[in-house]
Amino acid sequence: MSDLYELLREEALQLSSEFRKASIQGRGTSQEVAEFRENAVQAFLSRYFPFPHRIAKGKVRDSFGNIAASIDCVLCAPNHPYTVSARDKFSLLLAEGIDSVVEVKPNIADKSELHRALEQGLSVKRLRRATTSLLHDHHPLSEWAKRVPFGVFAMQCKAAPIETGFEILEFYAARSIEPVDQADFVVVNDVCVFSNFLEVSLNPWRMAGFPNQVGWFYEGWGRDSLAGFLLRLHGVAHAGMKLQDDVLPRYLTPPAEARFKVVDLAFKYELYKQLKGQPGVDATEVQRSLRALTDAD
Repeated sequence: MSDLYELLREEALQLSSEFRKASIQGRGTSQEVAEFRENAVQAFLSRYFPFPHRIAKGKVRDSFGNIAASIDCVLCAPNHPYTVSARDKFSLLLAEGIDSVVEVKPNIADKSELHRALEQGLSVKRLRRATTSLLHDHHPLSEWAKRVPFGVFAMQCKAAPIETGFEILEFYAARSIEPVDQADFVVVNDVCVFSNFLEVSLNPWRMAGFPNQVGWFYEGWGRDSLAGFLLRLHGVAHAGMKLQDDVLPRYLTPPAEARFKVVDLAFKYELYKQLKGQPGVDATEVQRSLRALTDAD
């Protein structure tokens, strides 16, 4: 496990370098910069989800006529048909053959960038798979399995990362979005993972004493955030049933002695709102308290 973690730390450094190089390679054209960055994340995913998985970009559609916004990284399951154009690009992406999708954003410290990514996710969550990986439609997680999993990958977030987590909560609360239609995760390279767990059985932490066992959680993976990223991709509702367990999850799960800080975002958000509502509290005190929320028990 330690060797895999070391490898992923090097991958994280390489991704950071690729994002910086993209600003030089695509200078003058924001679209080219974005494409270089998307290519870097696609290349990373292709190493850990090799053939017969395929990594694509584009609009996923379902059999009910719904079409999502174009997404930067689409992880096609082995059962997805090879619907490629002459330039080896996927011309048709079908919901029942998609394991997950990931939108790439360099800096979600900018609330507008975070919101744009989450808005695209809403279009993905409107898709419905006609078939799922579950044995029957009456399973408690059947609605979750019918959705196409959506996540965000970013390089930067707020100086106090939990503040970005609060902005995620605010985005969905303002639009009255049900948890099943919210993103599955938001990853910030070298910083953390924000995970949305719909059911207790999906939450790997299940820590005693937490006010909430479901909902959004901050996971302080730090420099091992790519391990958290891959673990989340393995934990979402896949397109179909698998004949055997995946290899990576047992190596990605951190041992008990290495467990990092996990924070119940909804509970901490209520504390944060109470603090902001107190008279005489200045911005410096608020920022200090935000950082403390991920350090204190």
